[in-house]
Order: sequence, then structure tokens, then C-alpha cells
Amino acid sequence: MWQKIIMKNVAIISEYNPFHNGHAYQISQVRKKFEGAKIISVMSGSFTQRGTPAFIDKWTRARLAVEGGCDLVIELPFTSAVRSAQDFARGAIRIIEKLGIVDAISFGAENSDLTQLQNAADIFNSKDFPAQIKAEMSNGISYAAAVTKILSARTNIDENILRLPNNILAVEYLRVLPKNIQPILIPRIGAGYGDTNLHEKFSSAAAIRQAVYKSSNWDKISKSVHSGILAALKAAYVLGLPNENFLFRPLLTKIFTTPLDKLREIYGMREGLEYRLLNAAKSAKNFAELVNAVTEKRYPISRVKRLVLHTLMNLTEKKIAELHDADFIRVLAFNDAGKILLKNIRAVSNLPIVTKVTKHLSERELFDENILPYKKNLALDVIATDLRGILFDMPLTPRQDFLKSPQIVQ
Repeated sequence: MWQKIIMKNVAIISEYNPFHNGHAYQISQVRKKFEGAKIISVMSGSFTQRGTPAFIDKWTRARLAVEGGCDLVIELPFTSAVRSAQDFARGAIRIIEKLGIVDAISFGAENSDLTQLQNAADIFNSKDFPAQIKAEMSNGISYAAAVTKILSARTNIDENILRLPNNILAVEYLRVLPKNIQPILIPRIGAGYGDTNLHEKFSSAAAIRQAVYKSSNWDKISKSVHSGILAALKAAYVLGLPNENFLFRPLLTKIFTTPLDKLREIYGMREGLEYRLLNAAKSAKNFAELVNAVTEKRYPISRVKRLVLHTLMNLTEKKIAELHDADFIRVLAFNDAGKILLKNIRAVSNLPIVTKVTKHLSERELFDENILPYKKNLALDVIATDLRGILFDMPLTPRQDFLKSPQIVQ
């Protein structure tokens, strides 16, 4: 049995795509261990780490997360959210540290042994590890596959276990976690990350999304989410769900009207990927065909989908470097406890706190290269929301970020 410890603030890095019983379980376990804990979630926005559109808009997801147990939800900027697991983790941890009030970070993993995961993180940070990765990748495997192969050999953790997404992220969090922030591992229960079958209580987000797309098994879905989530999922189905194929023609336009040397400047466009993308565009009949034609062992589908988004948003290597630590706090939702958290953050953090975008950025400045770096970062989140907005049969009203305010949950 855990002994209850008084602790103030615990951060959770999330996507909540959508929020389900497994997420609620994690929060309940944190509060069992740390009496009176306040929960701050750093959540991806309009697109996920795997380069797919968020199932429900970020404001609704944030509100549902607060209704499900969080106290404050802030957005992880696009420049960190739609990146590799390493950059996703580093960006989120960097913001958490800069909040100045976080005592601990909670994360789920399939491996229940925190010591093993910390050992893997330490090995990952060792001086000889980059050379080992390079050697493995020279055999034609992806970066992620090289990492798991080496870590498995050096830690005796089964490679199939290490490859699971939550374990990968757990190791990445531990690699960069400051010493003054305590890691809290909550072993994942129920369905696995990629399990697309609905279960009695704990189903994966992927299974829930798939069931909603098919408009099937609402009764079964209801056993995996609380009533507010179920209502939001039904509303999303009625209003329409994001369809990645709507990216196909804009992507073709971008590829065929951009010189190769300019395509080469896009973040992640390495090792001749611009040629693979161009060749795929010449024959693909839809978005899935194009992505699958570029995908191979060395370039997994998540990397290709992220590359597509970076291409459409003209996110270059230069811009990523410029915005590396141009952090800010974008508030999406909070309750009464979250309001106090925001007050405390304002007292100790030097990050800009964005509640109304119009106070920080105008529509005229969206593509202005002379504004402050954090505003450029914020502008990309506005553009990402607009990009997600065209993925519907009836496109959503553009510039939603200028119109929406944080969701306040009483």
C-alpha cells in the first residue's frame, strides 16, 4: 500500500485523444499517493505526436480532461507536439520545469519497474550511445528501432516491451527530468496502446476512435469513458470527424509548386526524402497511398505523417532551431484549483501566459518574421488549428484560436 504524502502539484504530459477511463485511473492513483495533489496537464493541440489530427478540438478535450480530474490544462506547442518522441518529451518537460511550481511528473508505462526505465534512460544518455545508434542505423533500420535494439541488449528488457510507445516516452521523460521533479510511474492497465478492440472498462484511445468512426458499439464505448466524454464523442460523430484525405490536394499543390532545394529545407526532410515524396506524389491516388509509398522500415508512418504536416506548414530546420526554447503557457481549461495554480505560476515563472491570443498576436502578424519568437511559436498553433479545420466535409470556421477563450469548469 502506498503511504499518503502531502504534495502540491503533479504534471501529466498527455494527448487525451480522447480522455478515457485509463486516464482517469492514472489521475486517481496520483491522488491516492499524494493527498491534495493538484494536476496540471500539458496536452498536445490540434495534431498529435504521431502526425494525425486530434479527434476532437483541443478546447473540448481540455474541458473534458478537467471534468475527468485535471485542474489545469495547457497546450504543448505544435513545434514540440508534432515531433519525435525525444523532442515531444523534451519540449513538454522544458515547459513543466519553467512553470516553476511542479513537484512531480506522472506517466504511464507498460513496464512497472521505474528502476529499469531509469537505467535505460542513463544508458541512453551515455557518451557512446550516439555512435552505437549510428552504427545500427547504417544497417537500414529506423532511429527508434536502433534505440530499442541497443537498450534491450544492455538492460535485458525485452525489445518488444521497450518498443511500446508509453515505455519509449517514459525513458525519454527520465532522460531530461530535472532532479527537483520526482517521477511517478503508474503502470498501465487494461488494453494496450495499439489494441483496437473495445473492452469492458479500459479500452485504448485507438479502439475508441475506431469505434466512433464506425458509429458502432456506443454501449461498449460508454463503458470506457465517462458520460461527458460519450456525449462529446456522439456530438463529434454527428458534426463530422477529421478526414486526413482532405490534406491530399493541398499537399500535392505544395510538392509540385515548391523547388526541391526549398523542400529540402523542411524540418525532417533528410536523406533524400524530398525525392521519395515527389515520386510518391506523381502516382498516389489519395493521401493514404502517398504516405504509404514514402513509408518504409527506415521511415515509419508516424515520421512521414509529421513530415507532411511540417511541409504543409513550411516548418523549416531553421525555424525549429529559432523556436527551440521560445516557450509560453497557453491556457486551454481550468477549474477553481487551476485558477490558483495560474496565480502561482504568474508569481514565479517568466513565461508569457496566453489566455486570449488577441492580447499577444494579431492576424496580421501570423506570418511576420519580425515578431518575438514566442509569438511565432503561437502563430504556428493558430495555423495548425486552421489546417485541422479543413479536414471536415464542412470546413470549420478559420482562426478559431482568436475566437476561443479557456474553458472554465465549475
